[in-house]
Amino acid sequence: MSNILVIPDVHLKPEIFLKAETVVKSGVCDRVVMLGDLPDDWGMEENVNLYEKTYEIAADFCERHNNMLFCY
Repeated sequence: MSNILVIPDVHLKPEIFLKAETVVKSGVCDRVVMLGDLPDDWGMEENVNLYEKTYEIAADFCERHNNMLFCY
């Protein structure tokens, strides 16, 4: 049986990937699944810096964990 880390809708909260990294490094999960929704449309459309930070951290996480699954 596998232990799966599920990353919920991120909605411009890049710290979720930092917490997920800690869990993955602890060795308690075999697989990572992300449920989607990196962006957010609740008044954050103009916050380009937060979008950039979120996507950069997400991309870095994906590079390190290239067997991760995405649900769109």
